[in-house]
Amino acid sequence: TPLCPYIAAAVELHDPQHPASQYARDYKKAVAARLADTAREAGAADPEQLGEQLALLLDGAAARTRVLNADAFPTAAAIAAVLIDNAIPATAGDDRRREEVSS
Repeated sequence: TPLCPYIAAAVELHDPQHPASQYARDYKKAVAARLADTAREAGAADPEQLGEQLALLLDGAAARTRVLNADAFPTAAAIAAVLIDNAIPATAGDDRRREEVSS
């Protein structure tokens, strides 16, 4: 599994001021912002926090998959589901459906 090229470039360059490092940083910030936008649309209480958490999970899963040569994404997906469930309040309609299913 290839490592994220933006992370790989930033790690190899060892220079946070290098244009490629700055591009990688901007890209990673944009990914977190897009996740935060999606979280906001879904009704997350703190969309910026959820976006950062999910971005960290993606990057961590990619790095761990590469280092261990084992797929870390299923574990990351399970963690993401918990984070999302905790961040997005249930609506009254969801509560009614849960009650109907459990009856």
